[in-house]
Amino acid sequence: MSDPLVFPKLLDAAEERSAVQQKFFYRVLGGQTVALAIAAAASLTPHDFLGGIGPIVALLVFVGIIIVQATGVSDKAEREWYEARAASESIKAASWEFAAGGEAFRLEDATSEARFRQLVADILEQLPRLDVPSANRADAGVTVTMAALRGASISDRRSVYSRDRVDDQLDWYSQKANWNKGRARWSRFILIGVSIAAIILGVLRVRGDIEVDLMSVMATLASGIIVWIQAKKYTQLSEAYAVTSHEISLLSSTIEDERSEAAWAQFVHDAEAAFSREHTMWKARMQGPI
Repeated sequence: MSDPLVFPKLLDAAEERSAVQQKFFYRVLGGQTVALAIAAAASLTPHDFLGGIGPIVALLVFVGIIIVQATGVSDKAEREWYEARAASESIKAASWEFAAGGEAFRLEDATSEARFRQLVADILEQLPRLDVPSANRADAGVTVTMAALRGASISDRRSVYSRDRVDDQLDWYSQKANWNKGRARWSRFILIGVSIAAIILGVLRVRGDIEVDLMSVMATLASGIIVWIQAKKYTQLSEAYAVTSHEISLLSSTIEDERSEAAWAQFVHDAEAAFSREHTMWKARMQGPI
């Protein structure tokens, strides 16, 4: 089988929703940080500058911050981002286990297809805030390519699973580990740079070379960077992805071993558990109201 596995349409809807809400969440977070820095700078402008617009800008910024916090748009976006990703990861793992003949959906089990449909339905019921177009619900079951792979020989299923699932996950986690490691390093450099700039401005203020207290602006900016780093979790994700990447590489080294159908089913189940381990821990951090 050379065609790539096609997943239920619900997966596309969930991934799209997750990406949209993630982007919106970080835009709101970054916008608040920039706005506060602008407010700090505006509040330092002379009272007669452009008709006293500085204090007005600062006031408007804080009004905007209050509105954002009172409406909870950021919290809602973060919840929907995590819920949608949880849905997409669960559907993808179940789809692969069904198609490859994993332990959760053994080939000899005549109820597998019905249980797969029910599993997808249960995922959606557990995520009431996930806004999935109703038109896609009709396509939530087993796809043609999933059924075709499930009906293939164990050697063909092993080959496709190795190429399109195990190797794909190994590349993804390895790249993400390196990407987050690099972002963590650059974030630290930027924070150090802002702090050095704040020190220089502070020294100039102490010496009397400048009269405006620009350190407050830099302090606001530095605080925003720290919040951004904590929200992104670059270091934690880099370490978690590296561990998962190593675990997947161990799985990859044994996937070609000859196995009985029962042993293969257990291998697929264990592999999906390994792929989901970081995601499960990540999801657990978000349990409860935000």
